[in-house]
Amino acid sequence: MPSAPGEAQRQTSRLWPDLPIWRDLSTVRPSLARRLVALGVVPALVFAACGGGGNPAPASYPPGAIVVTAESQAFDTAELVVPAGRPFTLVFVNRDSAQHNIAIRTEQGFEGDLVFRFDPISASTVTLEVGPIPAGTYFFLCEAHPFMTGTVIAN
Repeated sequence: MPSAPGEAQRQTSRLWPDLPIWRDLSTVRPSLARRLVALGVVPALVFAACGGGGNPAPASYPPGAIVVTAESQAFDTAELVVPAGRPFTLVFVNRDSAQHNIAIRTEQGFEGDLVFRFDPISASTVTLEVGPIPAGTYFFLCEAHPFMTGTVIAN
């Protein structure tokens, strides 16, 4: 149906006959046009601000902390570099429902002397203080999942 000059062409939705569909927002009253645009823009900005998935932002950890994450039955790093002869902070993040821990040993696997360990945890984060480790190369593993391994370099 033709419109009078200065009027927007109006149609109705098949699903909601009372809901007008405007073809040309430039001819709609400015206040209504702003509202229609805001209805589209504001939710888009809100959803963008919420992130919508992906990796969560990193948490705030103590300065200088060594952070290791266990996720999908794997550590996020294969090598840890720690200060030799000085205590350090280890933050362990377990994103799995399965229990994980870290044991540091002088040799790979369960061989060699135990340098450090903590009890396995499920789906949580722990902050641990690790005593001084002499300079050298060590090995870390999850005792519940011995295929989860890595190297520790103290220098």
